[in-house]
Amino acid sequence: MAESFFDDADYDELRGRFLGGGCHALALAIAERTHLDLAVVWIAKGRRTQIAHAMVIVPGDDELYLDIGGVRGLPEILEDLQVDPEEEPAVEEPVDAARIQDLTRGRHAHRRFPAIDPGLAEAADSAALRLLAAVDLPMPPSSDPRP
Repeated sequence: MAESFFDDADYDELRGRFLGGGCHALALAIAERTHLDLAVVWIAKGRRTQIAHAMVIVPGDDELYLDIGGVRGLPEILEDLQVDPEEEPAVEEPVDAARIQDLTRGRHAHRRFPAIDPGLAEAADSAALRLLAAVDLPMPPSSDPRP
């Protein structure tokens, strides 16, 4: 994905709420529109810090993930949290995609991701449509009433 995709108000809105569920909101919006699976990847795990990062898995391609937030976001987030990447390197620990519902929508979901407010969900859905168009992923026909 081109780094410049999120160099706009949508990115700023989502990044501003990243720790409040922005990446997760966007990943959910993409998954709902494409019926692709989600995964959660811990992008930073240190003594005091755990950052959950939502991603969309593109089937049939082990190398292709729609990385919501992206490498561009990682240094900024680590800086926000005052985590030294040299001291606490980023690691990837995929969580079983089949458990995504339990992790994100179950009664204990707030431990991993806060609830997604309607305003953020709407912004994420708009950004998801633009992202899908930018990466040229086919969207299956849907009965979704959203335009």
